[in-house]
Amino acid sequence: MRFVSLLLALASGIVSGSAAWPPPALEQAPPNPNDEAAFRRYIQEGRDSPFGLDYVFVLDPRFRKPDLARDLGGTVGVRWVNFAHVGWGQLEPRPPRAGRHAYDWAALDEGVRQWQQYGVHIMMSLRLHSPWGTARPSGEEFTYLGGLLSWIPRGGADYLPKPEHAGDFRDFIAALVERYDGDGAADMPGLRFPVLHYQVGNECYNELFWAGTVEEYGQCLSEVAGAARRACPQVKLILSGVTFRRLYGFYDREMDPRTRAYVEGLLPQAAPKMRPFVKRSFEFCQRAIAFRDYDILDVRWPYYGVIAAWREALRQAGRPDTEVWSAEVYAAVPLLDAMVLEYCTLQPYPTPTRSLEYIRILRNRRHRDFGAVNRWYRAHQAAMVVKYCMPALEAGSRKLMVGWALDDQTPLAPYPLAVDGFKSLTFERLWPAAYTYRLLIGKLDGISACRRLPAPDTAYVYECTVRGGRRVLVAFCDDHIAQNHDESSGTVAVAVPFDAPCARLTRIVTELDQTQPEVETLTPAAGELRLTLTEFPIFLERGGP
Repeated sequence: MRFVSLLLALASGIVSGSAAWPPPALEQAPPNPNDEAAFRRYIQEGRDSPFGLDYVFVLDPRFRKPDLARDLGGTVGVRWVNFAHVGWGQLEPRPPRAGRHAYDWAALDEGVRQWQQYGVHIMMSLRLHSPWGTARPSGEEFTYLGGLLSWIPRGGADYLPKPEHAGDFRDFIAALVERYDGDGAADMPGLRFPVLHYQVGNECYNELFWAGTVEEYGQCLSEVAGAARRACPQVKLILSGVTFRRLYGFYDREMDPRTRAYVEGLLPQAAPKMRPFVKRSFEFCQRAIAFRDYDILDVRWPYYGVIAAWREALRQAGRPDTEVWSAEVYAAVPLLDAMVLEYCTLQPYPTPTRSLEYIRILRNRRHRDFGAVNRWYRAHQAAMVVKYCMPALEAGSRKLMVGWALDDQTPLAPYPLAVDGFKSLTFERLWPAAYTYRLLIGKLDGISACRRLPAPDTAYVYECTVRGGRRVLVAFCDDHIAQNHDESSGTVAVAVPFDAPCARLTRIVTELDQTQPEVETLTPAAGELRLTLTEFPIFLERGGP
């Protein structure tokens, strides 16, 4: 184990006497809506918060159980939620009769009410397929879903409406936006504040979700934009997500050399049929970002290299000021090293050699090793929540939709849905990852700046400036080696300049029965804190009065 001296340029600012004290309470529960002033302030502050939740399928009854919004909106305190798969076909199941539409808003209204009572802002990810309104795609652009598999996109992927239902499609978009825009006209009963953010489709570069060309997607985007903005000029539209072709780094623009060797060793496994898909997908995204009718680019991935690359692509496309969001941030430990495409693995760093075995164990709570593996997995899942968020914040992503919301550890549940959630359907509990996300939000909500400080080798230290000028360090070790559950994780010794007389160290929540973090007070010696960083992140702040 080497001793690494960290030359942290602004470390003295982190512990200076001007820093706010005490730090905000961990229990940052939303104010009672009856306290109108406090609730409105919470809502206003939340608009700029980066901390959200992904994969809430609001039209599915499992995602409208009141305890989900209570636990993740109230207890955890997420500030945003992505309502996934808000579909035209579900909200208007039958064609209009005599020009009269019959929308079914009940489930969506219920979801909006549930989350807004905790002050959570909502984005809706729209799916544009209708069994009666969508035209039949030609299939000429299909790559890996050609031949017999072409029934998949033809039967359920988003596409343009039939010419005779183009007006009905525009009416649906306008009615949806009008219902939740908060302008007092035709609003949902009980709407507390506006819903203004809509993603137009899901990963439309993928023929599984969009069955047409990029030009046809641009036509659809333009139709949505026109109808939505006529209903509410303040609406914000999000492009459907982008992908990438070359390999990028998790913590930097380029991958760590050990990770690059690992990933490139897997690339020969990529199926030949996937190569035209990757080429088509990337070219689709390159052309789509030049469209005019959107406000926000969803890069989906939270990796620093991906965000930096697409921000540069936006600059070259003449859109340097376009906001970038990461609206699909898995809260999972990477396990599936068999999931290989030409351009990426599931995560851009190694996975344990026993990954497939772990997936099987985690889906069978009667397995003799379930307890040990699940405990190990849930601790590292909590660590990954922080490790995903920090590079994305440094790279300039404005929203991090972290998820899934739920997982279900049953034999037939597909990975990663089975073990990716903050809340367990199998055990009816929040996992350590949820309490760690609560801690991260409590420490960094109101963040205005984030930068990674110089640190050689395997130490990662991020300096964050938070509301009120408060400074927080987030630090951990990552040796770019994926250990199995019975192997020791990496560590690295560091010396952090710290010129205050007292420091407060907060550890993330990692144990199954733990809900609060461990906190300790440290006394620097000769202006330094000497620490051993592990794979489990810590927070460092000024301590004392």
